[in-house]
Amino acid sequence: MIRHKYLQLLQPWVNSAKKYLYRFPDHRELVFYGSGTNTWGVQTNQKALAAFAVLAEDPDLNEKEIGMTREELLEYALAMLRFSLRSHMEGDVCCTDGTSWGHTWISVLGIERMMHGVRAIWRHLTEEDKILLKKVLTSEADWLLDHYPVEAGPVKQNKPESNLWNGAFLHRTAAMYPDLPRAAEYREKGSCFLVNSISVPSDAESDEILDGKPVSGRYAGNNFFSSYALNHHHYMNVGYMVICLSNVAMLHFFYREKGIRPPEALYHHVPELWQLVRTCIFPDGRLLRIGGDTRVRYCYCQDYLIPVLLLLEDRYKDPDCWDFEQAWLNIVKQEQEYNRDGSFLSRRVEKLACVSPLYYSRLESDKAATLAMGLYWHRMKEEHRLHDTMEDTGKQRTVKVASEMHPLSFWTDDYHGASLHRSDRRIASWVWEASEKPQGLCLPPDKSDMAEWHQNLAGEVRGMGCFHRNIITSHEEHPFDGGFLTYGKLRTRSERFVAEGEGDREIAVEKIIYAALPDDATVLVMQQARALNRDYFRSVKGLLLQIPNDLFNGNKRTYYMERGKLTVEGYGSKEEQKDLFDWVNIDNCLSVLKCYGDASLSLYRPGTRQIQITDRFPDTGNLYADEICCTCRRDLHPVGKGNLLFDVGSLLRTGENHVEAEESVGIQKQLVVSIVSNPGRESTDIKGILCQGVDKRIYLLLADMGDVNSETTVSQVQKAQQARELCICMPEKFSGITDVLSGKRYTRSTGGNFHCSLRNEGAALFTVD
Repeated sequence: MIRHKYLQLLQPWVNSAKKYLYRFPDHRELVFYGSGTNTWGVQTNQKALAAFAVLAEDPDLNEKEIGMTREELLEYALAMLRFSLRSHMEGDVCCTDGTSWGHTWISVLGIERMMHGVRAIWRHLTEEDKILLKKVLTSEADWLLDHYPVEAGPVKQNKPESNLWNGAFLHRTAAMYPDLPRAAEYREKGSCFLVNSISVPSDAESDEILDGKPVSGRYAGNNFFSSYALNHHHYMNVGYMVICLSNVAMLHFFYREKGIRPPEALYHHVPELWQLVRTCIFPDGRLLRIGGDTRVRYCYCQDYLIPVLLLLEDRYKDPDCWDFEQAWLNIVKQEQEYNRDGSFLSRRVEKLACVSPLYYSRLESDKAATLAMGLYWHRMKEEHRLHDTMEDTGKQRTVKVASEMHPLSFWTDDYHGASLHRSDRRIASWVWEASEKPQGLCLPPDKSDMAEWHQNLAGEVRGMGCFHRNIITSHEEHPFDGGFLTYGKLRTRSERFVAEGEGDREIAVEKIIYAALPDDATVLVMQQARALNRDYFRSVKGLLLQIPNDLFNGNKRTYYMERGKLTVEGYGSKEEQKDLFDWVNIDNCLSVLKCYGDASLSLYRPGTRQIQITDRFPDTGNLYADEICCTCRRDLHPVGKGNLLFDVGSLLRTGENHVEAEESVGIQKQLVVSIVSNPGRESTDIKGILCQGVDKRIYLLLADMGDVNSETTVSQVQKAQQARELCICMPEKFSGITDVLSGKRYTRSTGGNFHCSLRNEGAALFTVD
């Protein structure tokens, strides 16, 4: 029974949570979990109390397992709830920082995330508790009604998740207290918030009737692009797509438990968004965050996938949600057992816990609250306490939608420069406007433990500043059947220098070409970076394929290479750098071949968990990753203006074991190409990779790396639209090349070579016959 899996995870957690519980000496009836401070401190306590409450009422509770009696659990839950209510503006005590919480854009999020716990212990609330709860909820609802506008936008004023939780809260309050004098106003503004949550441009003209009005009549703006891409926190954010859907789930199950019809606007565009989110989930339930993550890996947004899966299974009968749910619970269990103290994160995030107990307890409470949702809602199902409130027409629509929500094989978004191709053999993605931009992936679909987002496949340049960030200056995306080609430029900015008076500056410029071949296995990556001025550099890494090597893969990776194999432990090992020469195969499922470049492939092992939430708090890493680089300089060294930092071309291939990888290397060595440019620029600016795909077809990737140091001017933009004539020399057995995008075919000239055109500073992919 899946409910017991939730119990087995939550019960040991309670014992570990005791160290973050505090009872006020002068108010023994009040307890908080975490820091007791305003904002996230309040919400951390609210999420934890929900877990305590749900456990206290579960009929299968094992008191010995948690080290508390049912009565003690209930007393803690009530004391935590009372602290939450009384520290509100309507209460009579303060948070530990001397403030009272409430009346902000995010005030009600914690309330929404705790209400399943409040529902669980409702019969134990005193009349005084219920009066104060009503007072707090009404106060927040009135503030939202009178002082908080409904706004939305794809980049500026992007408020999808807050619009959803604020709209859900207004409807929840009206449903709990239908006799309130402003209940009808709560419902109307609540629907307005909901319509402008998962909102897209076409909503501006939509005549679909939701809650008595056309969508266009409530439309304030689109938070999502037409592709359902979400630019939240200024990057392509799969995680916050999940957060939006999770708040739909919380209100959905509230209405199901009460047996009343939910607002129609609650489900506005849920099926359409789910189709994209569903595409971005690995088989083991882990999120495929193609745009990256600015938070601790495998936490927060990942945790809130649990209520989303329960929603999609319950309302839309998605057959895959059950497997996702069970698989993710296994991952949670794996880390909990690794910790050996009942906590969810204590060992992997121990350094962050020392820097911020609030952040750490917040993360723990996210997992606890969402696991409690699963436990409580599954129990409601088992006890037949979830009522069917949909009309017959709604049921018919549900069945229809469920059959249409299959994952996408290809998805793209222009604004973020995002491309994703997914099949049974390969996941290939690239996103320019990512969290730690840009970043790409090439990995087998069943290897979520191989996914890391931090500038993956984009190289790394670090100067003498304390912080660094990449600024995308241009990008283009070209999809085709079975894959895509994308290329663009970025500039690396180094900030906050130690020396007094030394100003922030851009230190390097880089061009990247990424091609997912239509053979369902191969990706080609070209990178070239140069110094903008003479400068000092402390880290220069070409390629930068990051392979997590931590508890989720058993803390062990095996690398096969030209001179044998290397099996290494991840976290806990020493810092080292090893030469891999020209190719490497990882765990018999992913290969990397160097196609060109002066340096050999290197395996850099950092000796610490280097993947962290921000470089502003060094040495707080939460995941260990090995790094495969082509050029790996970690010593302080100067580089002259315009000189190369790295210039590398690589081939990555999924589903290939080390024997097949070695065979591919032999084939690759026979595929030689040379390019001569007509007068105007030296041919060294043109890079080419000739390779054989797993489909036995030959592919040629050409790229004009151009003058990457040049500033963009109107004349250069016009020049970039012009084509360059190229002369390509390849083995005689090939008779023609065909442009994958245009379909144009080129044959050998009288001189025995191929002549084709390539747009200045562009790239092109050809098939060779």
